[in-house]
Amino acid sequence: MKIFPHQYQIASLVADRNLYQYLFVGDQIVLLDTGASNTPHEAILPYFERLGIPITRLNLAINTHADADHHGGNGNLKDAAPDVQLACGSADKRLIEEVDVLFASRYNQWIAEHGVGLGLNPEASAWVRQMVGDTKPIDKTFAGDEVIALDDSRHLRILHVPGHSDGHLAVYDPVNRAVFVGDALHGNFCPDVTGAPSLPPAYYAVAAYLATLHTMEELPIDWIYSGHWPVYHASKVADFLTACKDFVKRASSQVQKAFERHPEGMTLRGLIEECGPSLGSWPENNRWLLMYPLHGHVMLLEQQGTITRVEAAGTVRWKLSAS
Repeated sequence: MKIFPHQYQIASLVADRNLYQYLFVGDQIVLLDTGASNTPHEAILPYFERLGIPITRLNLAINTHADADHHGGNGNLKDAAPDVQLACGSADKRLIEEVDVLFASRYNQWIAEHGVGLGLNPEASAWVRQMVGDTKPIDKTFAGDEVIALDDSRHLRILHVPGHSDGHLAVYDPVNRAVFVGDALHGNFCPDVTGAPSLPPAYYAVAAYLATLHTMEELPIDWIYSGHWPVYHASKVADFLTACKDFVKRASSQVQKAFERHPEGMTLRGLIEECGPSLGSWPENNRWLLMYPLHGHVMLLEQQGTITRVEAAGTVRWKLSAS
């Protein structure tokens, strides 16, 4: 779909959700995200053909972040366009290049201590590994504030927008006042194709996520384009950013109240079970993904000294610190 002159949204699906990549065409051609391993052959290459642009003209493919449905197409894209440079945020490079590191540090990092993670569902874990596909080396990394020239009159600005991942990137187009955010912003939920809740928000670092929201509020933005969410325009931009902040506030409040109700302490799994129903109406089988934001809120409370980590009998829990 053409969204601005020489700019396009490429649409496909991942499970029950929309999946979008973005194409910027000029003297230099830039692709934002490569999707899952099947996305290049099923969506990206056919889109280039419809535009009449040889895929070999693609100069740069930027992964917004390390996630199977955002960088998993790197291998098949690189096979089709050997000269394309693959890029990502500096802190996400190793996760994108090494699938075992991706799983150990992003999907399964809390299994041992907290009994929650992707690896506890072998079928889902195999599906995600298939989405990752063949990894390829990253050619270039960005830290934020870099400028990419599309032609003599148009450029893109790279933003560092952590919270969902340490190296998460977004792209800002100052001419159209549009920002392309991948999964940097989550609202109250990630929607399915009908707009109904599919997944809970998946920020995991609260302070970083709030800093990203502040970055967005400071930019002159008329349009927000993302990896899975609908397009937000005009007043809907502020509404979406408010929804992001409101979820953080609600999650923070629910976690605090859970610790107050349970002086004996709470595990991460216990927090998911207790806080989940009040935080959203996504399918129950996706509730475990609350491990990301709730662990983030626990870490913040621990850093503030509000709660204390307790290890006993092979379990890890936190409890309110003694006053």
